Amino acid sequence: MDGLIRILYNFKFSVFGVTLDSANLVGSIQQLTDFSDVQNINIWSIGKTVNDVIVPIALSLLILFFMINLIKKSMEVERISWERVVMAFISFLLLKYFIQNGYTFLTTIMNIVNDIFVSVTNVLSNSNTNINIAETLINAIPSGFVDKIMTYGLYLILFIPFMTTIVQILTQIFLRIVKLILCFAFAPIPIALAADDEGRGKAVQFFLFAASVGLEAVIIYLATNIYAIGLSGLSGTVSSTNAISTIVAMLFLNGMYLAVIQYGSQFAEKLVGGH
Repeated sequence: MDGLIRILYNFKFSVFGVTLDSANLVGSIQQLTDFSDVQNINIWSIGKTVNDVIVPIALSLLILFFMINLIKKSMEVERISWERVVMAFISFLLLKYFIQNGYTFLTTIMNIVNDIFVSVTNVLSNSNTNINIAETLINAIPSGFVDKIMTYGLYLILFIPFMTTIVQILTQIFLRIVKLILCFAFAPIPIALAADDEGRGKAVQFFLFAASVGLEAVIIYLATNIYAIGLSGLSGTVSSTNAISTIVAMLFLNGMYLAVIQYGSQFAEKLVGGH
């Protein structure tokens, strides 16, 4: 029966060039959250490709918004001055530079945010975070014959909901990568909007949002470590638990793991003031 549990609850597959392994859950998740590793994923180049297409469009929008803003300023006869006109042209040139180099600028922001992630992973690397889902579940099986049979039976029955939750968790983590790609792909647009006085706030809000997506990595990694420690702790309570309570604890940890990751996006946005 132990062999069957290992077959069911052990998963190892590659998607988008990343290997996900239940025997090294924390390491697998780290590949999907560390910005240095994320850039090596084979779909990452899509962001740069789309960015190159968006840049000319953003430059056209920049000229349009700049002309509209210049007309607005010229209509304010009592406030018009050479200083304001010169500053408008300087602002135009700066925004043009950022549009053309927006991909590099956003990469710099992500690298700064990723330094926080690296610091957190270095601190937690000494914790008991090595986790093998299948072996942990096997170690949690009680020694009593009846409880053992019940536990094996429940493991088989709850395999589908358990793995469904795991798939949802991995989907949320991959969703963050897609959000990063979209941020890099369309970064020139909000920069172009900054040519208009009313659009500058939106441009700042966009980069704050991008930074919050970067910070999600820290929350995901923390959630993964909490999950790993909680799951490994199941084996330490075998003598005082029964089969049903073991399953309940396992599903609770899965649900909490998913909930924390889903909330991580909102929390990261609040943290950087994206709203």
